[in-house]
Amino acid sequence: MKSPKKILIIAPYAFGYTAHILKALQSYETVAAEILYLDQPAFQYKNTLHKAQNFFSKLIFGKNLKKTFVTDRIKTSMRELGQQDEIFIIRPDMLNDEVLLYIKGFTKKFIAYYYDSTRRFPRKVDIISLFDKVYSYDRLDVSTYKLYFLTNYIFEESNHAAVDYQFFNISTNDYRFPLIENLAKYLKEKDWTYNIQVYNGSDMPAEYVKIITQQKSIQEVSQLIQKAKIIVEIQRTEQVGLSFRIFEALGHHKKLITTNKDIVNYDFYHPQNILVVDENNIEIPEDFVTSPYVEIEETILSKYKIENWVKPIFEL
Repeated sequence: MKSPKKILIIAPYAFGYTAHILKALQSYETVAAEILYLDQPAFQYKNTLHKAQNFFSKLIFGKNLKKTFVTDRIKTSMRELGQQDEIFIIRPDMLNDEVLLYIKGFTKKFIAYYYDSTRRFPRKVDIISLFDKVYSYDRLDVSTYKLYFLTNYIFEESNHAAVDYQFFNISTNDYRFPLIENLAKYLKEKDWTYNIQVYNGSDMPAEYVKIITQQKSIQEVSQLIQKAKIIVEIQRTEQVGLSFRIFEALGHHKKLITTNKDIVNYDFYHPQNILVVDENNIEIPEDFVTSPYVEIEETILSKYKIENWVKPIFEL
């Protein structure tokens, strides 16, 4: 009997989004899959003296103990895991070239997936040549650097009928905050119900949105999505690829309002389900809010589902 294909995923934990790739691979009897997280376990100072040691190490020698910890942990893990048939790495730009080449020595097939654009993380351009194949969810990067196009994926499905509020959005506080506040103001003036939350490490003033000081888990976000009729997504200006929020809307059969203009080019796009708005001049027609969701054909949705998403990448 042929030995199962050994596949190693190396990725950030990313709230648990990447764990779904492992789960999908483990459902195949012909695969022996494992995952190595880039950011877990996280570096922790042993005491105040250890923290001071790192300060002077960076100041005098230009050496960061946090980065050394990650490098040593990954190299140790690679030696323990041994040779792999394929290594699939997400956010390889978080590692230096020396570590990437060390990892590459453990496989004959080294694959990367960029689920952020090179405009946001320029180092991604410099390391393309280190890989046998590089996938990207960003159409502009794909055409510019001759990469392979690959969207994000649907990792969870539901058809929750009860609705507690019409609009839902959750995001981290960044330059998009004024846009999100303006959106919430617009919804309030329209007398539409909404649950819009912005995560910040500490409390901060906000007139129309709810500030949360603890990040929500992927499971908690899923529950909030299920209670909404319409999901709202404010796209980062430097990215063209579709965020996970869009695939969560698809999986939960929810309408979507987005600032991502490229979404109209996808086969699941339906004008009754997806509304593209100008972030600086938001206009939401009443009939978009009141009309029902149009179910998308299973033949279209199935290829975005994680269990099928892994097939072409790993030749399953």
